[in-house]
Amino acid sequence: MVKLFNWKYLFIFLYLLFLSVVFYKGFYFFDFSLFSVLEIVFLMVISGGLFYLSYYDFIKMEVHNIVSMSLMILLLLINIILYKIYGLDSSVVLFNGYIFNPLSNLLGALILGSIFQLVVILSKEKALGQGDVRIAIIVGLLIGQNNFGIWLYVTIFSALFYGLIVARERRKIRGLHIPFVPFMILGVLLIFLWSI
Repeated sequence: MVKLFNWKYLFIFLYLLFLSVVFYKGFYFFDFSLFSVLEIVFLMVISGGLFYLSYYDFIKMEVHNIVSMSLMILLLLINIILYKIYGLDSSVVLFNGYIFNPLSNLLGALILGSIFQLVVILSKEKALGQGDVRIAIIVGLLIGQNNFGIWLYVTIFSALFYGLIVARERRKIRGLHIPFVPFMILGVLLIFLWSI
């Protein structure tokens, strides 16, 4: 049987498209300083990890433990260090538009992680798993508490739309399992692109 479509190539294409749009929008403000270089490295590492987590969940229906834990620890350290350096009203503007506020991000991670953990406990891991809790913490560390509404809207409705399409193809709704991480990451990336 010949495989006509490989999902890996779609995720690679979307990753490169995302980087192209960000570089196109942010290139005019790139001043070749150390901070600008760190911005690009930050963007490539974080977005690459997020796209890989999306792809892995889409293919295997589970969250990669090492990549998700590494991203979570890296973002936690970055937020704590920035908070310690800049203080209570610390906001760092990335790519001339996206406001990275460590205090808001830490609160966002705490709130989203708690909500997702509550869903995991109440559903006995039938609705969400512990990997989704880690991704929720990563999302909170990236977008902060100020962007919850937009992120939640994009995440839920894109997952619902995909779920309805899959349910229509399989002709069943009950017992349908869909990957949730790609839609969580889609919400983060759209918030980031909207901001710059």
